[in-house]
Amino acid sequence: MFVITDFGALGDGQTLNTVAIQKAVDTCSQSGGGRVLVPAGLFITGSIWLRDNVELHLCNGAILRGSSNLDDYNRDDAFPQNMRSEQEQWNGSHLLLGVEVSNVSITGPGCIDGNCEAFFEAPVKPRKPSFSWSHGMRKAKDKERLRPGQMIMFSECRDIRMSDLDLRNSCCWTCLFHGCQDVFVSGLKIRNPIDGGNTDGIDIDCCRRVIVRDCNIRTGDDGITLRGSFRTLKDKSGICENVTISNCVIDSSVCAFRIGVGEGYIRNVAISNIVIERAGTGFLLQSAYSPNAPRGVDISEIAISNIQAQNLAYPLRIISGYPTATAKISHIRVNGFYGRCHGNCVFQGNDQTRPRDIRLSNCDFSIVPAPIVLESAEDYPQYFLQMDRVDAITLDNFNIQWREQDATWKGAIHKADVSDINVNSNCHLNEPW
Repeated sequence: MFVITDFGALGDGQTLNTVAIQKAVDTCSQSGGGRVLVPAGLFITGSIWLRDNVELHLCNGAILRGSSNLDDYNRDDAFPQNMRSEQEQWNGSHLLLGVEVSNVSITGPGCIDGNCEAFFEAPVKPRKPSFSWSHGMRKAKDKERLRPGQMIMFSECRDIRMSDLDLRNSCCWTCLFHGCQDVFVSGLKIRNPIDGGNTDGIDIDCCRRVIVRDCNIRTGDDGITLRGSFRTLKDKSGICENVTISNCVIDSSVCAFRIGVGEGYIRNVAISNIVIERAGTGFLLQSAYSPNAPRGVDISEIAISNIQAQNLAYPLRIISGYPTATAKISHIRVNGFYGRCHGNCVFQGNDQTRPRDIRLSNCDFSIVPAPIVLESAEDYPQYFLQMDRVDAITLDNFNIQWREQDATWKGAIHKADVSDINVNSNCHLNEPW
């Protein structure tokens, strides 16, 4: 065991402890591995590089807080797989990072605090009333140097474990696993400002064999994302596969789950036993997120089950996205989705690619009045099931009930340029009047 205070770290909330903590981590790895212990106290630090065979353990009462000085973090060019986003106003700095390391753990019950208030602009009102970012979206205070990127980043690593941690106030995505294999995540409590732009909870990008369970996430952006964005990686296969996510509670200002982004492949994913407390969209499956990845990502073999939701706008959106998309979405199964919502379900392709082979079983939705007043009636959804340029969709025991709806709703289902749409006799698609 290597205790960071034995290397000179001070938990006084003022001393910068980067050098002391890094020395403890390096010594542990060079000695064959073991545990680096963070005792109770408030330890300020810049970027810490994780090493092979090291467990960074934060004791009860221990807090690692990110420095408020960007000079204390790694440079954008510190490793070739790094990334930044001028548009979203975050740079390539990280609080904890592992690059091409293996057998690394970060464990609690202590806290890792990204100190986002030192880098975020003042609270802002939404530019336009919207079901997502309804509380506004803050970005970087410093528009030139921006704000730190992902708080905890693992790039092309193996055998990674994170468990029983309190993660707070991330300046960007809280945890990113990029091009990793054999990842186990459990018992994370993530708390970010609900108006913090890009403060995702857990991002799984081009990773294989990942287990996420028993997490409690509140965030100003997406709760959990699955991505196939491989451009900065050495491994260009772009495959995100064999992922299971279960027993989580998610409170999100945008998507509880975003599945898409990049030009690779996302497949063989099981998501189950999820409670959504709040979200703009429950599940977004989207091929092309932006024109920067015009082809989009292929998405297939996705199983979603036992979902309970409230304070939700759009339960499910399966869409090609940008009109450049050619990647395919297929073999999607949703079984057991229950909740109250004020938006609709959208299934939409384009002239080049059409989502297909989608089965929705045992779903019950109550449509309630929207809690947000949008600018015009055209901004509200008109049909609860909106289908456009999609094929082979089956509804089995799919039921909707309307609760005090206004005149903006026109009907239960709308179909345009579709084929092989099967609505079983046990469905109840009641009209809104």
